Amino acid sequence: MELVHPVPVEECEPWMAALVTTLLGSPWDDDFRRHVERWRRDWLADHTWGVQDRGRWVATLATDPRTLTVPGAPGTTVDISADALTAVTVAATHRRQGLLTKMITESLQEAVDRGDPVAVLIAAEWPIYGRFGYAPATRGADYTLFTRRVGASVRPDPAGTLRQVEPEELSKHAAAIFDNARRRWAGQVDRPGDWWSRRLGVDNYERMASGQGTWILHETDGEPDGFLAWKVTRDFELNGEYAEIRVLEFVSGSDTAYRNLWSYLAALDVIGEVKIHGRSVDEPVRWLLGDGRALKQEYCGDDTWVRLLDVPAALSARGYATPGRVVLDVIDDDLGGYAAGRFALDADATGAECAPTSDAPDLRLPQRALASIYLGDHSLRGLSVAGGIEELTAGAVARADAMFGTALRPWNATMF
Repeated sequence: MELVHPVPVEECEPWMAALVTTLLGSPWDDDFRRHVERWRRDWLADHTWGVQDRGRWVATLATDPRTLTVPGAPGTTVDISADALTAVTVAATHRRQGLLTKMITESLQEAVDRGDPVAVLIAAEWPIYGRFGYAPATRGADYTLFTRRVGASVRPDPAGTLRQVEPEELSKHAAAIFDNARRRWAGQVDRPGDWWSRRLGVDNYERMASGQGTWILHETDGEPDGFLAWKVTRDFELNGEYAEIRVLEFVSGSDTAYRNLWSYLAALDVIGEVKIHGRSVDEPVRWLLGDGRALKQEYCGDDTWVRLLDVPAALSARGYATPGRVVLDVIDDDLGGYAAGRFALDADATGAECAPTSDAPDLRLPQRALASIYLGDHSLRGLSVAGGIEELTAGAVARADAMFGTALRPWNATMF
């Protein structure tokens, strides 16, 4: 077997065939050719790995240079660079032969060499990535809004207007609206380059059959600041059974846009259920409803995982909810050991500084625990049930939790 890196663009189609097959897709589906064309146009050979056995791809891995929002000053976020791990597969015929370890060892080291402070991924299965130092850092939730229930309506805000648009018109505004919207929450991964052209099927990209929907644009005082897309997943019947729709995109760059997009969904004719996936566990629409129980959370689970690669850079980049100082003795026994060391974190209203220190530690903790609290979704107090977190100075856990906490839990709207 041969570890291949970089993977030349000429191998895009067979490499992707191995990828989709392992992820239970089919290289004979109608959309496969479109997927290949998208990857080929944006192929990053230096960010792509694979393993071949007698000329056939049996393992794949790619990374994407992305930007991640982290907590800033209260009510704001800050962008940092992140190495986004994606397209990870090992064929069932070649499991437990160390292929993933070989690929991810190289990819993480290259991220460190580039100076990325963190690496991120969305895990297909929980047990796989802990041994490489990744830990769950945000959660996502799926909801159903039962629109025929009394109290399911949302009062619209007259400051905004809605209209249906075609993808070509939306493409003029989508990137700017999303970029503004993602900065309202920590944990958001950007959608760079041609992301929106691919998504909307414009600029010579073919539209994916699976992603077609009805697009609605929101404007406040004539300025675009939100949009959504939906498709029918169950039709209505004349016997009184209502239809079901799934929301494909929901992007709001203002509170007015958020309110009015939900008001639109809740008032659609012949619709009984609105399904929306991958949202915040703090989804605020519940407080706009006359009956908050009309919104049912169907699922809540881990979403973005984080691996800290440069602790001083990562901790210095973000803001903190309360001023304070804490000395962290970080244990990193996972692949690479990149985060190991003792670091002093000092934060106040003007910013934060984290640097190596020889001072006595207040806390001793695994890198994975620090990664889990980095974006503000989890607490050391909650994680301490698993052990491995040592409070060496009385009150240090509570102090750290207060510093790392956020008013709104982080979440990520973008698959990668």
